[in-house]
Amino acid sequence: MTDGNQPGPRRFAVIGAGVVGASVAARLAEAGAGVTLLEQDRPGQATTRWSLAWLNSNDKSPRAYHDLNHAGVRAWAALADTLGGADWYRPSGNLEWAATPEDRERLATRVRRLTAWGYPAHLVGAAEAARIEPSLRLPGAVTEVAWFPEEGYLLTGVLTTRLTGHAAQHGATIRTGEAGRVTGFDMDGGRVRGVRTAAGEPMAVDAVVCCAGRWVPGLAALTGPAEAAGPAEATGAAGSIAATGSVAATGSAGSTGATRATGPVPLVPWAEPGADAPGLVVEAGPAGPGGPARIVHAPDVHLRPHSGGLVHLEAPDARVDLHTSDADLRRWAGELLRRARRVTGGLDGAEVTGYHVCVRPMPADGRSIVGWLPGADGLYVAVTHSGATLAAHLSQLIAAELVSGAPAAALAPFRPDRFAAAGGSVHTPGSLCPAGYSARRAEAVRALAAHPAGPSAPAAATTRPARARTASCHAA
Repeated sequence: MTDGNQPGPRRFAVIGAGVVGASVAARLAEAGAGVTLLEQDRPGQATTRWSLAWLNSNDKSPRAYHDLNHAGVRAWAALADTLGGADWYRPSGNLEWAATPEDRERLATRVRRLTAWGYPAHLVGAAEAARIEPSLRLPGAVTEVAWFPEEGYLLTGVLTTRLTGHAAQHGATIRTGEAGRVTGFDMDGGRVRGVRTAAGEPMAVDAVVCCAGRWVPGLAALTGPAEAAGPAEATGAAGSIAATGSVAATGSAGSTGATRATGPVPLVPWAEPGADAPGLVVEAGPAGPGGPARIVHAPDVHLRPHSGGLVHLEAPDARVDLHTSDADLRRWAGELLRRARRVTGGLDGAEVTGYHVCVRPMPADGRSIVGWLPGADGLYVAVTHSGATLAAHLSQLIAAELVSGAPAAALAPFRPDRFAAAGGSVHTPGSLCPAGYSARRAEAVRALAAHPAGPSAPAAATTRPARARTASCHAA
């Protein structure tokens, strides 16, 4: 923000009640600020609800981003002590192995790099891996497994309830449904002075913190000049119109005074067929005795325990999008369960209970976007693919700089103005996915090619009727 950074509690609207937005609202309220948390749905029911919620800094670079995520992992451990962590915090550790010689060398190189950076990471033998996670069914060719003991996961449903409750206890107002669906901003001289919702209640604010995932570009665009309108993709779950990441503005009804082009918030494309950002999440169960107790990253399936005796399943090569047919989704869901049965016990009697096409909020250069948005004074954005890992730490940094007016040095590499400085363009190699995700997708393809029993495409699956949903998910 270019002006008005005076310290002291002020009036904030926080848009989006996922794990990031709920954490920010709780931290701001705890600091004595006036906070209204806005959410069109129920808190934690979009990205956060279906996320793997894997707490890690496992394959995140450059070093500044690794350090930010490592601090995020530690921040959850600290918060668990004061926010009933026994109900939602699972510091289970994570096991990972590779199927091909080249991928084993990449994994070993990663372990060495992480160890040099002070991140707990070890290569253990197959027998030790089986002791750590007795459910494992390791292929005979696997002699070493990477063990990351500090990693874990969150049960996000309970967590968001705790976070929003904590915010309310400290004076925050929580508006959901039409009262929480943002439809526009009141602007004065290029500065946000108010928020309008579908319920028609104008709300005066000193600043807005936008934590609405993939919908942030469209919400930010509502602060810009109407003549800069661009194509819209879809109606957002957080309210408003979501524009493609490259569109700087879609209009600003009701703005007054001078207007300026809003800085870009470029995200990996998600709406068109073949887009990289959507992913498939499968839930299956019940897991019987001997089921997994930790996070497991096998080459072609990623899994963890879930509440209610279920397991959460994902696969980096499950190429689905918002246009994939239900029949194909069902086949993929069955395939993921078959893969999980090959690598862990306790699932022989499990069935697919649900599958979901999820849209992950992926900044185009793979790094979080956090800070005041150029061209829209009073609008602060926080968009990250690592929401579950970062929320506890990121919310501390955000609240501290909002209340004090002093920028957080740890957030300097992640400011939105890096895109404005580049004229809105960003270099995104390969598939536009963050590097770690693209590497795991390629590894899964190689693993299937090396696995004579593994199908290269989903085969027909026999499952009991399951819930098919589309949602935003997989923040890790």
